Amino acid sequence: MPLLLVSLSSFPSPFAGKNVHVLIVSSWRSGSSFLGNIFNNHPDVFYMFEPGHPVWMKLLNESAELLHYPLRDLLRSLFTCDVSPLHSYLPQGGQKMSDFHYFAESRVLCMPPACQYSNMTKTYNRLNCSLVCGENPLKNIENVCRSHKHMAMKTVRILDLKVLIPLLQDPKLDLRIVHLVRDPRAVVSSRQYFTLIDDDRIVYRDGISDQGGNKSKTPNATEVMAKICRSQVSMYKEGRNSMHFPLGRYMLVRLEDLACDPLSKVNKVFSFVGLSMTPEIRHWVHNITHHEIASEPGGFMSYSKEAKNVTENWRKRLDFSIVKKIQSVCQEAMDMFGYLPLESEADLKDLDIVLVRKRKKPYR
Repeated sequence: MPLLLVSLSSFPSPFAGKNVHVLIVSSWRSGSSFLGNIFNNHPDVFYMFEPGHPVWMKLLNESAELLHYPLRDLLRSLFTCDVSPLHSYLPQGGQKMSDFHYFAESRVLCMPPACQYSNMTKTYNRLNCSLVCGENPLKNIENVCRSHKHMAMKTVRILDLKVLIPLLQDPKLDLRIVHLVRDPRAVVSSRQYFTLIDDDRIVYRDGISDQGGNKSKTPNATEVMAKICRSQVSMYKEGRNSMHFPLGRYMLVRLEDLACDPLSKVNKVFSFVGLSMTPEIRHWVHNITHHEIASEPGGFMSYSKEAKNVTENWRKRLDFSIVKKIQSVCQEAMDMFGYLPLESEADLKDLDIVLVRKRKKPYR
């Protein structure tokens, strides 16, 4: 697919002069780290990676449903540049950067003024940042946060958008929710290579009563995906609810669209949140999605260099028996987001069969 090289930076921003708060919500192995890192590389954005992780790890025996509330309150505080609630969830009371496990995923925390010892003014290296900047005070986050017009966070730990309604109603926040989805069959394929036992237990525990289920059970992939697919459908329906989510507050993005036409889709996402496309971002997005370059050192995940890696590689890795199970439990999500089912092993291996339906009109 030809690459769109037209910048939309000349379009007037409806958010000029305002602080904008961006929350990327998704599920595990759905590309949220990639989308988040696009925000991370924008000079006007302060970005935080998975701020909900310490909440879940501190409260491992709770359900995702109950954990929504402390997580929501933490997100609200971080959006207003207040890190004090983090102390309750981090080891040693969260006094230094390294106590927050993913601090080095934030580019601006790896360079001055957040890290005076860093020489990473141009080249961003997560591994070096972890070694050089980890002893800096956690409090440094607040000053860096206040110096940026846009604050963006990404999380895979929100399974119900209704819990975010108080943030939408908060006069101190201008919240924009970007909901990223991916073909659930591709998600299952990617999950095979990662250990997510603690997270899976919390997700599966959601809604299980003490009498009605085993809260300590380690669920299988099909059970977890059934929960995740239901939550993605529910979030999409809620995001389109104009009573709770006024127009301009919610946007759905498919990873496959982002992979196949990255600059065009990034332009649309940036326009939604009031950011301009910069030459540096355009260059970074083009390189990371089209060139055979090494993944960033010390990164949380590697980035796919070709769109086909995102849209089709799972078809080479999954048995048709697994595909059928996922299609069964995720039927509503697949239909809603435009992912077409496969009928046979032969169809699975026939890469000429397109499985992502084009949208006649953009998602709201």
